[in-house]
Amino acid sequence: MNKPYYLAYEARYQKVFAAGVECWGHSPDDETLVSTLGKWVNENNLAGKKIIEFACGEGACGVILSRSGCRYRGVDIAASAIEKAQNRLRGFPDARVGIMDMVKERTNETYDAALDCMGFHMLVTDHERKTYLQNAFDSLKSGAPMLFFRESYRETAYGGKVDTYEQWKEICGEDYETPSLRCNKSGDQEIELWIPLVPGRPKSKDGYFKEIQSVGFVAEDFIEMDLNNQNPYSASIYARKP
Repeated sequence: MNKPYYLAYEARYQKVFAAGVECWGHSPDDETLVSTLGKWVNENNLAGKKIIEFACGEGACGVILSRSGCRYRGVDIAASAIEKAQNRLRGFPDARVGIMDMVKERTNETYDAALDCMGFHMLVTDHERKTYLQNAFDSLKSGAPMLFFRESYRETAYGGKVDTYEQWKEICGEDYETPSLRCNKSGDQEIELWIPLVPGRPKSKDGYFKEIQSVGFVAEDFIEMDLNNQNPYSASIYARKP
């Protein structure tokens, strides 16, 4: 059985961690992330509530949400990222993380809120995106908010159908095989890495809203994010389960 293309994220984590990189994704000290999550928690009264994060990566959001008093669960398909997240969250007894394919699996609990930090856009086919959104919707209690943070955004993004990964590669024209130079600062050290681009599919504002609404979410807000190293052109989408 072929492995899903989005396991490219696990291959990337393995390579960057082997090179000595301490933190590849967001840092728990990312000012925009801290302020955005803090405001979201406060506005939705989420302190003490159960929050699930899909595609949790190395656990930066878990640290921020745990510091805010939330009961955190993080899931990700990348085992190397989960190991980092477990170490990062050791000091928070109400936090737990584990491996889960958010396309093929559903949670066995319901949550008061959900977070996706740069995870949704890593899915490129229509079926996978809708299945994930439905799984996320079904994991939430009625009235629960969901925040999609720093998702890849282009107003000119392709808005047609994508049935397969191979079809997406033809449409976007991206090279997901050839390594290119990337740099990461770990402490005082600048680490150079040759790694390939990982798959991602941007959407327009209307495109995101249509997808989110198609599974039952109410789309409440859409905020274009400042240019940043994590995802240069991105937006955050605020949604809620009725």
